[in-house]
Amino acid sequence: MRIPVYSALAGGLVAFAVCGTAAAKPAGMPQLDYHSFAPQLVWLVIAFVALYLVMSKLAVPAISDTLDKRQAKIQYDLDAAEKANEATRAQVAAYQKQLADAREEARGLLRGQAEADSGLAAARFTELADRLNGRIAEAEKRIAGQRDVVMAGLEQMASEIAQSAYAKLAGQPADASVLGTKVAAAAKETSR
Repeated sequence: MRIPVYSALAGGLVAFAVCGTAAAKPAGMPQLDYHSFAPQLVWLVIAFVALYLVMSKLAVPAISDTLDKRQAKIQYDLDAAEKANEATRAQVAAYQKQLADAREEARGLLRGQAEADSGLAAARFTELADRLNGRIAEAEKRIAGQRDVVMAGLEQMASEIAQSAYAKLAGQPADASVLGTKVAAAAKETSR
């Protein structure tokens, strides 16, 4: 209700000022006419007072009210954030305590299970070691047999290669029995 009253008052003052200056009609620029300085100063004071009243009664209280509401909202949000922060800290502390308790309980269970499993594992390890040692002994026997077969084949192959090389170098065939004994002697020497 205040706004229309002040708006009507301001509108009337502006209309009165426009009508008063239009009636005088001085020659040249009215701001420079020294005869109209006094009325211009009076209208300046009237316009300033009217503007001051409108601003002090309408604009400044509205701005002040908006700033107060904004400050109250900010303070409410800060208080709510602080409460939420405290609640979160309490929940984090409770969570960390539960986590530490659960870890300690798990360590205890693991120790107990490890002790129970170590005896069983030792028995299985002994059984596995015996089984593996038997397989290793069998494998060593097979490897020794295969090595003997391969070595015999290598002597034969070495003898053939030596005969072929001798024939190419000397230009005549080699004596197989003499060359075979030398290859056998060299094979015995390298197998030691």
